[in-house]
Amino acid sequence: MFKIKKWLKKIPFVVSVVSKVYDFYRKVYMFLCNKFRSVDENKAVFISFNGLSYSDNPKAISEKLHEMKPQMEIVWLFLNPEEKIQLVPDYVRCVQADTFSALKELATSKYWIDNFCKPLYTYKGKNQIYVQTWHGDRGFKKVLYSSTFLPKKFRILEKDICDVMISGSDFGKSVHETAFRFEGVTLNNGTPRNDMLVRNDPEQKKNIDKKVRKLLGIEAETKIFLYAPTLRREASESGGKQASDGIDLIKILEVLEDKFKEKWCCVVRAHSAVGGIQGIPEDYHKIKNGNLVEDMNDLLFITDFLITDYSSSAGDFALLNKPIILFQSDRAAYIDRDRTFYFDIDVTPFIIVENNDQLIQELEKIEMSMIPENCKAILDFYDTNETGNSSEKIIEYIM
Repeated sequence: MFKIKKWLKKIPFVVSVVSKVYDFYRKVYMFLCNKFRSVDENKAVFISFNGLSYSDNPKAISEKLHEMKPQMEIVWLFLNPEEKIQLVPDYVRCVQADTFSALKELATSKYWIDNFCKPLYTYKGKNQIYVQTWHGDRGFKKVLYSSTFLPKKFRILEKDICDVMISGSDFGKSVHETAFRFEGVTLNNGTPRNDMLVRNDPEQKKNIDKKVRKLLGIEAETKIFLYAPTLRREASESGGKQASDGIDLIKILEVLEDKFKEKWCCVVRAHSAVGGIQGIPEDYHKIKNGNLVEDMNDLLFITDFLITDYSSSAGDFALLNKPIILFQSDRAAYIDRDRTFYFDIDVTPFIIVENNDQLIQELEKIEMSMIPENCKAILDFYDTNETGNSSEKIIEYIM
């Protein structure tokens, strides 16, 4: 028994050694594929949120790339490729992420497009181009090397292997360069996922609106308010649900319907890194599960009113000139346990509330005619540079 206990104490060490050996093997495999199989000049490999979804900046670039250069082979890496085949266009080839097949695709592709950091075992050849699009441009939270809660052994590869980054604001450009310690080229022409928000094309919006409403069971004339809080560290690490921190969605719906004399519903979208949000009435017909929608920006595009907390979605939604309220009932605890901020949120143009009573008061007094001015102030605060054609600019630059 003593020998077994002694062996068990060594397991973390054994696991660490095995992991390092496996990572070395994967890097060698990528190196060999890159050197002894030709790099395909007409292939691009995309991945979003580590393979979770067909979404965000990589999706926007992927679709624009096919439009501009239909001869390009477009490969997407997914954790569950079988589930995504029905969601992606016919020209996309889906491959299982975190496999040797995925490593081979990367090692033999001319272009990589990602919105998360690459694993440390990644090998990239000099004849390949890596575009890092990150997934938050106008946010609040310090990330990566800028984070207050950075582990001692934290390390990322992007500053060494990334060829170009993108941003949609002077603020975002500065944040990305410091957070990644990146000294290369940053294209400050906008974030691809926001191109459709800037263009605000009626036909595209009509199609997305119809698709999302059908999926969530929302009537055509019903207004939508989106509740989309960012993740909490504890829930993210456990995979469980995070607290809703006192927000009363049913009361909010009642106030909205009384004020605007229209039907409203609430779409709740939890961060993909957590298991949901506690205290949300699951059997109330006016509250819908926004996590059924693959791409957050599809939801933003058709939303009439956004409530979030510390999410960069607020800086994106301002492009639509629609009302945004930040519900920050746990700010002190959030700063203590989760993330610190790049600036003092209280000096920003955002409408901020600390509890449900304050939220209701803001709703009751809100003047829709003043919202465009508020949104412009938010965008100016970040020195926003969204152009509506950033996907095209990126493709022109790398090709």
